[in-house]
Amino acid sequence: MNMMLPSDGSADLSSDSSAVASPRLTFRVPPAFFELPVHEKPDRIGEALIELAQDIYPAGTPELWYQYAAAQLPVVGQMIDAGVSYAGFCLLDLDGRRSTATVTASLLESVPGGEKATAASVAAELAGATEQSHVETVSLAAGDAAARFTTEIVSLPGEITDSGRPEEVQIGKIAVFLPLRRDAEMAFFELSTPCMDDWDFYSELFFNIVNTLEPDGGASTGDGSDTRQADSASPDRPGDPAKREVADGVAVPLQTRSVRDVFG
Repeated sequence: MNMMLPSDGSADLSSDSSAVASPRLTFRVPPAFFELPVHEKPDRIGEALIELAQDIYPAGTPELWYQYAAAQLPVVGQMIDAGVSYAGFCLLDLDGRRSTATVTASLLESVPGGEKATAASVAAELAGATEQSHVETVSLAAGDAAARFTTEIVSLPGEITDSGRPEEVQIGKIAVFLPLRRDAEMAFFELSTPCMDDWDFYSELFFNIVNTLEPDGGASTGDGSDTRQADSASPDRPGDPAKREVADGVAVPLQTRSVRDVFG
C-alpha cells in the first residue's frame, strides 16, 4: 500500500468530506475519542495523521506532529489491510493517571461457505478455540452476539516506555461478534487497553458503545439463544460517566473502502 507523508511535514487542513446517504449501521462514541484515518484514500492518510497529531498535541511542534504521523502510518496501513473499518482511541486522565483504550470495528464473513452463523454457534466455536479466554453470549440492542474476554502480555521497547527500559504490559481485550441476517456477514468490535486499573470503566464504556449500534433492515440474528444482557456486565448506575459520555457522543457510520457506510 502506497501511503506517503507530506515531505515538508506540513498538512493541508482543508476538509474534503462527502455526504453518504442512509448508512445501514451506525454507532455512537464519546466525543473524547480520536479517530484513526482508516477510511482515507492512501494518498491522504499521511496528511490526515498530521491533522490528528495536531488535535492530540495542539501545543506541539511540526516536528512532533510529523514524528507521530510517521509512527502511526504503518499501524493504519496494517489496519486497512486487515479490513478494519473504524479505529478510535481515547486519552484520559483518570484519578490523576494517564489512561487509554482503543476500539475497532470490522465487517467479517461469518463462514467461508456462506452459511449464516448465530451468536450461540460463534460462541461455541470461540470457546473451543482456546482455553485462555472467557466466552459468553450477550444480548445487545441490535441482536444477540458472542463476546470473548482475553488478556495477553506484550513486550514494549524502551523507546516508548516512561522508564526508557523494555517493559512487559498486560493488555485486556473484549471482542464482540454480532452475526447479521444478510449475506452471512458479521459485525466485529474489539476493545483493547493496557490500563488494567481502569478495566471496569473501559469494559462498561465498550458495551455501552456497542449497544448503540443501529441496524437497518433487521440486521440481528434473533436466534433465541440463552443470552446474558450486555448491560448486566455494565450495570446502569445513576450518573454513570461511561453511559453519559456515550449518550452525549457523536454518531459514527462505519466505513468501507470507498464510502463511510461500512456495513452498507
